[in-house]
Amino acid sequence: MQRILIDARPLADPTCGGIGKVARQWIIKKAQDKNNQYTCFTSGIKPSAIVETFCKQNNFQYYHIKLPNKYLTLKSILNFSLVNSILKKIGNFDLLLLPNIAYLGKMTLPYQILAHDLTFFIEPSWFSVKKRLWHKLIPIKKLYKEAQIIDCVSNQTKKDLYTLLNIPSAKCQVFSPLTWNKEPITTNRPPDWLPKTALRFAIIFGGDNPRKNAKTAVSAISYFNLQNPSQYITPIVLGGKIPTAQYLAYFQAPNFISNKELAWLYQNSTALLYPSWYEGFGLPLHEANLFDLPIIASSTGALTETAPPNTIFCNPTKIHEWITALQIVTKPH
Repeated sequence: MQRILIDARPLADPTCGGIGKVARQWIIKKAQDKNNQYTCFTSGIKPSAIVETFCKQNNFQYYHIKLPNKYLTLKSILNFSLVNSILKKIGNFDLLLLPNIAYLGKMTLPYQILAHDLTFFIEPSWFSVKKRLWHKLIPIKKLYKEAQIIDCVSNQTKKDLYTLLNIPSAKCQVFSPLTWNKEPITTNRPPDWLPKTALRFAIIFGGDNPRKNAKTAVSAISYFNLQNPSQYITPIVLGGKIPTAQYLAYFQAPNFISNKELAWLYQNSTALLYPSWYEGFGLPLHEANLFDLPIIASSTGALTETAPPNTIFCNPTKIHEWITALQIVTKPH
């Protein structure tokens, strides 16, 4: 029997989106050997109810470090070993699982890590100043280089690890997050915040995230609406306000929506538009596919590799391609 420690902090943030969902499935897959003992840990002022529930569902143990995350981050930057501190409190472990890059300080256990994407190396300007500082302070390259195994969410991410960080391909293997596919959540109740005038709408993710390129999707819908007023589509933007689209009409969803609200949107939307400049996997496309929702996606990054069948691909710089794709998915069958 092995004792395996799991950094479950990515699961504790309900706004973490795809990273948290993929991390959850990766942990479940890694914990298939029931002869081993698994312990998840989190940190912060209060224990995480989300992680506590996750541990109960999977028969894991749960350990919470009751210290502010900012304090632990500072100590980790100064080479304090968070892992060693845990070992002193709850005993020895054989392996550490990291579902995302993180501040941990000096590493004293062999570990495996899940690589989502390397966008912070590809284009730093997609991130805020705070995030760029965070990426600089974390020894990302060292974390990947010293890992026993790196699980990559796509062949594109595996290729990026080799190209950008010179990580040997032999150390990397592809983990498909599609293992999470189950019967989709269904609900007949529309979100209370949805405008009554939104009779037809399309979903767009990542409003305030420059990498998601939401402006292209909203622009395409605006032109489509001018050409097809009888088929007017309301753009529903999730994930904040688009900073460069002040003259475009769209509805901004609340910063956090529940899984049931998201499911209703998938069930009743005209299409999902996903013009991201770069993705390591693209989980929302697979969530939408569970509801047979038409998907229009960018032809960049890993999306052409990982997107569901029947996805329509468009160049993220060419709005006319997105307008044409909208005409295809709204055409009566």
